[in-house]
Amino acid sequence: MKDLFTSRKFWVAILMLVVIIISAFFPNFQMDADHAAGFAIVIVAYLLGVAVDPGPGGWKGVIQSRKFWAAVFGFLVIFLDGFGIGLPMGLTADQLVLIAVTVGGYISSVAFEKPKLLIKP
Repeated sequence: MKDLFTSRKFWVAILMLVVIIISAFFPNFQMDADHAAGFAIVIVAYLLGVAVDPGPGGWKGVIQSRKFWAAVFGFLVIFLDGFGIGLPMGLTADQLVLIAVTVGGYISSVAFEKPKLLIKP
């Protein structure tokens, strides 16, 4: 059970469930298909990135993780736009999805920079 509560993958999945619940109970939060796709792209990229390269453990490892900060940026942009707090550039939903794809691609590429050996020689 301890492994479950210390798993970054578990907490990211919980975060997505919280976003879904917020979208159901807060009418001010607009979660359309584009926002959902953006969240899904960032979450899946982060989950795969952590699975491929978990990095150092503990909070220090999370804080130092480029994957983590890229995911935070992606979540924040889409989440704020869901509440109508857009960036000064006035981004459209299509542009938000492109930002999410870019962030997801960055997270994936960071994970694959130095993948751990799955099979030891």
